[in-house]
Amino acid sequence: MKNEHIRRLPKQYVESLLTATGMPSALNAVAQNLPGIAAKRVRLGGKNALLGGAAVLIAGVSLLAPDNGYAEEKSVNYELEYENSRLKEELLKAKAESERLKKALAESGNPAAAQPPVTDATTGAAAVSAPVPAVAAEEKAVVSETPKALGEVVVQSRRREEKLQDVPLPISVVGSETTKRDNIVTVQEITQKVPNLLFTASNARQTSIAIRGLGKNASDEARDPSVGVQVDNVPIIWPGSAFTNFVDLDHIELLRGPQGTLQGKNANLGLLNIVTKLPTWTPQYYVEGFAGDRDSLQGKVSASGPVIDGLLAYRGSFYIDRRDGFVDNLDGPVTVGKLKETDRLGGRLQFLFTPTEKVSARIILDRATATNSQIADYVVADPDTFINGESRAGKSYSSRLARDYFNVNGKTFKPIVGDPRKVQFDDIRASRGDQEGVSGQIDVDLGRHKLSSISAYRWGLFEPHNDGDRSPYAISEIAGGTVEARQWSQELRLTSQEPGFGFIDYQVGGLALRTDNEVTSQTAYGADAGAFYAGQKVYDRLNASAIGRELMKDSMNGLLTTTKLNPTVTSLSAFAQADLHFTDKATLTLGVRNTYEDRSNSSNKYYSTPNQNLSLSNAKYAGATAQNIADAISIRGDGVSGGQLGNVYGEVARQGIEENSQNWLVNPNYKFNRNLMAYFSVSGGEKAGAALFDANGLAENAAPEKVLDYELGVKTSWLDRKLFVNINLYDTIVNDYQARLSVLDTTKNDGSYRTKTGNVGEIEMRGVEIETSWNAYQGLNLFFNGAYNNAVYNDFANAPCPFEYNTPTVACDFTGKTIPNAPEFTANFGADYRRPLGFYGLDGVIFLNNSYRSRANMNADLSIYGVQDAYHLTDGGLGVATHNGKYNLSLIARNIFDTNYVTNVGSLSSTGTVSGVQGEARYFGVSFRSNF
Repeated sequence: MKNEHIRRLPKQYVESLLTATGMPSALNAVAQNLPGIAAKRVRLGGKNALLGGAAVLIAGVSLLAPDNGYAEEKSVNYELEYENSRLKEELLKAKAESERLKKALAESGNPAAAQPPVTDATTGAAAVSAPVPAVAAEEKAVVSETPKALGEVVVQSRRREEKLQDVPLPISVVGSETTKRDNIVTVQEITQKVPNLLFTASNARQTSIAIRGLGKNASDEARDPSVGVQVDNVPIIWPGSAFTNFVDLDHIELLRGPQGTLQGKNANLGLLNIVTKLPTWTPQYYVEGFAGDRDSLQGKVSASGPVIDGLLAYRGSFYIDRRDGFVDNLDGPVTVGKLKETDRLGGRLQFLFTPTEKVSARIILDRATATNSQIADYVVADPDTFINGESRAGKSYSSRLARDYFNVNGKTFKPIVGDPRKVQFDDIRASRGDQEGVSGQIDVDLGRHKLSSISAYRWGLFEPHNDGDRSPYAISEIAGGTVEARQWSQELRLTSQEPGFGFIDYQVGGLALRTDNEVTSQTAYGADAGAFYAGQKVYDRLNASAIGRELMKDSMNGLLTTTKLNPTVTSLSAFAQADLHFTDKATLTLGVRNTYEDRSNSSNKYYSTPNQNLSLSNAKYAGATAQNIADAISIRGDGVSGGQLGNVYGEVARQGIEENSQNWLVNPNYKFNRNLMAYFSVSGGEKAGAALFDANGLAENAAPEKVLDYELGVKTSWLDRKLFVNINLYDTIVNDYQARLSVLDTTKNDGSYRTKTGNVGEIEMRGVEIETSWNAYQGLNLFFNGAYNNAVYNDFANAPCPFEYNTPTVACDFTGKTIPNAPEFTANFGADYRRPLGFYGLDGVIFLNNSYRSRANMNADLSIYGVQDAYHLTDGGLGVATHNGKYNLSLIARNIFDTNYVTNVGSLSSTGTVSGVQGEARYFGVSFRSNF
């Protein structure tokens, strides 16, 4: 609608504006006096249009239809008034710049600078032969170094380009300028810029993204996450694909609330939409380097330009990111290494093919690899007693390792408890995480419609090398699940476009998607496992004799347990969404999607051991008693019940579910004027269930998850659009939320727990989100994003109790309690300042950002040991940059005050401690980047 109003701008107004500003003569003078500089290709209306391309700008304005009177339109159309004033401001800027160049040329003695402009014989206006590339490049570079105000940000949240302030949804955006300046490359770093987004990742498989406290995934490939991730219009199903560096970014969008009608898969609670830069027809090059403490080394390079001018363009990018760890790994008193290091590299190659003005195709290939010893969780707590005061002797990790079997030189081993920067692992190596993909998007302009086809294939691999016992002993030497994830997707989308149908804009389409994940989980036990896992009475009996100790060692040594899963999903969906424009100010958006899914899974659990047969017939155990043999078998297990084997059931038949789910949206909005828009939305979402197995290999499926969401918000601008304030109220009700829970393991007799996926009765999240951006004065930009989030269980009367309660047969009622991982208050605020230094064309640059999280319980079972106190993370930088933005040299620091914090807390058990996933420690260094 806005573009239609712009086309009504009268030609006589444009001509008077040009005459008033003196643009014809000024621009002509500049054009004549920069001979030999080639004109650059400029696309009108695009967000990257060059202000210095004055000839193209004037030509585009002159084409505006002259049929309607300006005065009449002005009285009813605030958007037109804004566009006119913005145009005038840009023309005045261009005039000032042209005068500056003209003066510079005159001072240099160039006689052409004083020549009068050449006028067009037909119109009498000054003729401009070409854009001014030098001016254009400078303007573009300067803008790219300055974070945009909210009113200038363009998003693709509804699969078309729109101004952020015009989209009636709660959206947060992190622009390319900010990602470069603050060196933002991971999802964890994005959380420090936007409200109500949480992220935790020990490794690729443990990657979890949550919005408003919900959406976390915990190593369960059979279950979809509730927060979607999309990269260049391709849905990312396996969460491990978000455990990477995102480079060559155009911008990042966070959409809160159900987005299933347009975005579809896994967007039940929101969507993280990542948009990278397109190939360009003008050659562009970018280089960035970072070096600092912890032997930090980062490098990014990108290049773009034509292969065949006007027909084929390319864009290539590459990155490397290496940094030493910050957690000391101790073997006794000796430090044997640093853990939680970063070692990543990757690249992308794109091609843009435009055989005609109506057809374009974009091909993207990417590859990334990461080798990180990320499983370095520290011991948060290992209490000596349960809450009721009962001793945990023989029933805790520490007391088991205190047994005399583990004494060294008469000294009892004591785990380090409560220090997030120290662990004790004897066998931990880097885990491998690879991913690659290819996608192709073809757009065909059909006049009033655009047809888009998006085809993609993605592959991911995760290979863990973890020390499962987190000790210097040979107990659990290999622990973890290897994942090979494959995904195929095909989307077709038909979008109405201008010249459209006036009253209605719409999109219709369909998505076909297939995922196939192969998961192999293994645990290998060593010679010390028997002494550790034995119950106290069994340990005392076997430890009393040499043959008993031999049996205790052989009970677990060399045992390898393997569980294989193969969850697959075939998903077919159709969708439609329309904007009904009742007036220039009032719009109603309606959307619907139906999704059919066929989900299945197969399972196989088995074990192997090359070591001794535990029986009296084995000559090695001559002199052993029947009780000795029974005790050793009780540690290992017989594959039917009890022991470390649990139940071994072999391969079971594939089982699954078929379901239809619906998403819908009703979203009215009203634009009072260019400074105020109000919106309301009510939407429903549904995420399919999950095909799972219990410890006996029997089907244990999770039910579908349903969401009902209400949003009420306003988007405002103040102080001549220098201050933007957006406020959003929300109420989200989730029924049958799929959660990874700890439940009593009925196959064992020692009170230990197992995990399973189940459904929580009801969760409700209510709160308010605010985003502000203020250009306080020239060069100084301030921002504040904050949220209050009250996320509680409305119905969870059968929750498993935390282990420290020592009530394995009693359920806990969590109704009314705050859900885990949901801080009540989150805030991100900061400032950046840029000021000319007055010499060599340099600017001084400084920025400071702070991210705040209030106190929250980070444990899935709401353990008393899972509480993370409120904390701040502060990042900052200062440096110098050339005024044209081509070069920047800065000192950058992350987590300046070296705050200790955790992003997730594990549960207590009879053989494990409360463990914590550490957040990134401080690092700093020097950054250099260049555009040319």
